[in-house]
Amino acid sequence: MAYFLVRKTPNKQFLFDSWHSKEEYVKNWTNKAIFPIALWHCFSLPAWGKNIEEEQPKELAPIIVSDEAETTEEPISSRFYLPESVEAVETLTKEDIQAIRPRDVSDLIETTLGMSIRRQGARVHNFSFSRGDSVSVILDGVYLTATEARRIIGDIPVEMIDSIKFVRDASVITIGPLMSFGSASGGSPNQGFIIIETRKKGPDSPYGTEVRSSYASYDTWKSSAFTAHSWMDDRFTLSAGYQRSQSQGKDDWNNGYTGNTWLMNGGFNSEGFQASGSLYYNAASREIQRAIGSYSGSTNYPISGPTPAGVLDKNIWEYDPIDTVLFAINLNRSWNAQHNTSLTYGWNRTEATLYAYNTLTDKSTVAGRDAEDRSEEWNLAHAITTQQNTLKIGGQIVSWLQRSEGKTTPREERIYGIYATDIYAFNPTWSVDAAMRVDKKKIVQGGDKYLSSGTEVQLSDGEWTDEAYVVSLGNAWQIDPVWRVTARYSFNLTPTPDVLTTVDDATLPDEQRHRYEVGIEANWSNAFQMTLTPFYYAIKNAKVADGTITTDTAGNPIIDPTTGEATSLTVYRADNRQRFGFEMSIRGHLLRDQLGYELGWTHFVDSNEDGIDGNEFPEKKYSARLNWRHGDWESHATVLYVSPYLSYGYTVGDFTTINLSLSKNFSEKLTMAVFGQNITDEQYGTNNKGYPTTANWGVLRDVGATYGIELVYRF
Repeated sequence: MAYFLVRKTPNKQFLFDSWHSKEEYVKNWTNKAIFPIALWHCFSLPAWGKNIEEEQPKELAPIIVSDEAETTEEPISSRFYLPESVEAVETLTKEDIQAIRPRDVSDLIETTLGMSIRRQGARVHNFSFSRGDSVSVILDGVYLTATEARRIIGDIPVEMIDSIKFVRDASVITIGPLMSFGSASGGSPNQGFIIIETRKKGPDSPYGTEVRSSYASYDTWKSSAFTAHSWMDDRFTLSAGYQRSQSQGKDDWNNGYTGNTWLMNGGFNSEGFQASGSLYYNAASREIQRAIGSYSGSTNYPISGPTPAGVLDKNIWEYDPIDTVLFAINLNRSWNAQHNTSLTYGWNRTEATLYAYNTLTDKSTVAGRDAEDRSEEWNLAHAITTQQNTLKIGGQIVSWLQRSEGKTTPREERIYGIYATDIYAFNPTWSVDAAMRVDKKKIVQGGDKYLSSGTEVQLSDGEWTDEAYVVSLGNAWQIDPVWRVTARYSFNLTPTPDVLTTVDDATLPDEQRHRYEVGIEANWSNAFQMTLTPFYYAIKNAKVADGTITTDTAGNPIIDPTTGEATSLTVYRADNRQRFGFEMSIRGHLLRDQLGYELGWTHFVDSNEDGIDGNEFPEKKYSARLNWRHGDWESHATVLYVSPYLSYGYTVGDFTTINLSLSKNFSEKLTMAVFGQNITDEQYGTNNKGYPTTANWGVLRDVGATYGIELVYRF
């Protein structure tokens, strides 16, 4: 059987008196104005619910490997429980990830609806965005702060991921804080979430052992082993894995890496009580890829000035080591059929040493600069479930500490949040939900801030910020066996981060953001399923860049005290903006489930109150995934197109990549695969690091086509 991603879908199917069969129903709808009627239904009372006689279990035809459908819905006790009105959700299973064969997690993000990547290099390896803003990353239930997530996400082995869920709805407020830690830009930090769960199951079953090894271009090796077992009639489970990854990288590009990853997950399940814990440790070293210059004017490079176009940048940086440890424990107690309490504790730390040198210096003469990111989280929630209503209340405390490279004093902050969400089902076809959250941040230890004059000042310790809050409303309606519509609205207010450099050191007003989203889902048949999520955001007092400054008021260059080198500062102002677009997916499987497909289309527009379009994000993205299976043979293809867009005045994007793989099962235990990534050999860029006239950076390019072979043995 072919497979594709498993989506969050309604778990009920309804039978109508007025149609003898689903096929007859679909036939009668084909000549009608489906889209306008579905939009109208989204905001109408569900009068059709009177035709319902009964409810039966429903699967929305997920395309998966096994004959048994895998659900992605979370129980009410889960921190990641989502109301039915949340439509913008996409989940990639372990099988999906294996089919895509990404080089790293960033490749998975790039192929997903609504997401885009800006690969930067330097300390932060990449950025993740959804609908124009940052998203938060949660690894095994632990909330990673933005700085840490961007530092380590490229080092998480994709072979050791059980699932990765993309939630593009920022009004899901029970998952993470409303404010950023030490943010270098203003606004709402959580435009969505990337939820990563590491492996907890054995190969093709909850138990067993798997050994995997692969070799690819640029002398890239990956070898791993994973095992899972259970005792006490499956009440106690334990799994463990290890992976070694290494690559020499492309000649002169300075993009080699090595990494050792250890993973352990365990759980205990008895009637009324569940406990689980996870431990993740990654010890790595990584070279920071050299950018290719984008400046076409005159320059005295490499002595001074920006990097000429087409020339590899002179900076040769690396992190050695960069070590991450993460620990999480989850406890859940069902007191009775109505009451459930859950507690999550998570702790993680990343320590790294940066060696920043260039072609004019000797690494042996450069001292390493130590850095540290650390966070801790408590999340306590209680759910009350009745026949028609579900109420969940909770509180969350997230602590953050960051000591930047070479600095002796850290910045430390703590966010306290309380939230409540209520879901009411009027009948089996219609439910509404409402939620609210309030966060308040304490700056335990203030960090450094630059004034618009270029002067560095120390922020105060022990200060409290203003509150951030959000309220949301949702509506979900299963109209009939084919059509399902949702609608969501949210409003949030976010204080301005204290670290922003502003013109004349002005205090910028709080951001106010209205979000509107509609979800339309059609399940016509196993061969054709469609999901559409239009959205519109009206943002008042958005924090946007207003240029850069390179000298202080006396005309002297601004010097970074950490590096001792000249630097530039981004200055921010408040602006009113609107963002709108949609994400659309069409998927299904054909030829008796031997052929599966999924087509994706993302459209996004960002403009200010004068109608001037923003930049930094692609307006269009198209994706396609195809898979074919016959007997012991399997083949997969992924295609991605990203439209051109501006990055610091330089055009990036505008590329098409194709990945292909072919595998054969020689037995139930042994599988071999060959694969090619980016076989169109596109050396594309997604980010221009700074204005060429003020920085010696350029564009971080993809290495182009790579090919490899993989062997998997299960027992």
